[in-house]
Amino acid sequence: MSATLEPASDSDEDAYLARVLSEIEAEVRAKRASGELPARVERELDELFLEFSPVAGRAGGLHDALRMVDAATFIDPVVPVGSAKSGGAVVKKGLRSLSLWYVGYITHQVSQLATAVSRALHILDEQVTDLRRQLDAQRVPPSLVVEADWANGPDAWWVEEGVRTLAAARGRVLHTAAGDGWLVRRLTAEGVSAYGVDPRPERIERAEFDGTDLRDEDVVAHLRAVESAALDGIILSGVVDGMTAGERLALLDLVVDRLSPGGTLVVHSLSRAGWESDQAPVAADLCGGHPLRLATWSFLLGEQGFDVRAQPGPEGLDYLVVGVLGDTVTASR
Repeated sequence: MSATLEPASDSDEDAYLARVLSEIEAEVRAKRASGELPARVERELDELFLEFSPVAGRAGGLHDALRMVDAATFIDPVVPVGSAKSGGAVVKKGLRSLSLWYVGYITHQVSQLATAVSRALHILDEQVTDLRRQLDAQRVPPSLVVEADWANGPDAWWVEEGVRTLAAARGRVLHTAAGDGWLVRRLTAEGVSAYGVDPRPERIERAEFDGTDLRDEDVVAHLRAVESAALDGIILSGVVDGMTAGERLALLDLVVDRLSPGGTLVVHSLSRAGWESDQAPVAADLCGGHPLRLATWSFLLGEQGFDVRAQPGPEGLDYLVVGVLGDTVTASR
């Protein structure tokens, strides 16, 4: 195989892996065409890999282990006749012709049995996987929208700062957990091309549709459908508070990719004190995660290339973080 240069940075890993796999596939195709890689040898190599690779043992799941079963399902009755001895190939070919009808009859039945067993095991794997998914959903419920009347409404202290920050936005601005669209309408009045998403259908249904762009969607699902660098601003309010660490980091990765060069991220969240206070909403007790500290958000956004400014609420029960995405980050995409 031709030598392939190693990736210069982590960002090139996907392209590097795709290039290596493409070279391997091209070489395999060439060897198949030239006869250097008979089907029997290729099958034996696959079986050896499955037998000794980690997925074939206890470290892998049932789905991975079933690959060994699928690979061994077909039994080839046509034995090889190659021989290094003079006349050996002729003798072997004659013996194969004489016994093929008998061996073929046996291997056909064994292959049918192996196929039936393989199908039964795949059905079992699907049922076990579905059961595991249901158990995981019960143990770790999906993140909920956490909104307090005093912290998420037109009269909240952070709204003016958020609107002022995004008033100069040239492109689209997204508000998550938009509710009836109160912040979207406020931004639109300032000349901002704003729209909102909310995973709670009842909120969108109760909204007064006066041209306000509101969508009944989960924020992560929506961002996955948005093109890279398509948004000039994103307001995260009511969604990040109760997320687990993994959910929050996955959302942040999407936000960084969907923001345009110089785009603005506004994060409003309850503080730990607000989360544990009597003024916290009931949803705070039902979430799988808890809010980050203000300093943690500043650190995370700084690591992602944002220029950050943070502001705690007047009573210390919530806070606002504003990050502007640096051009060097978006230029590296």
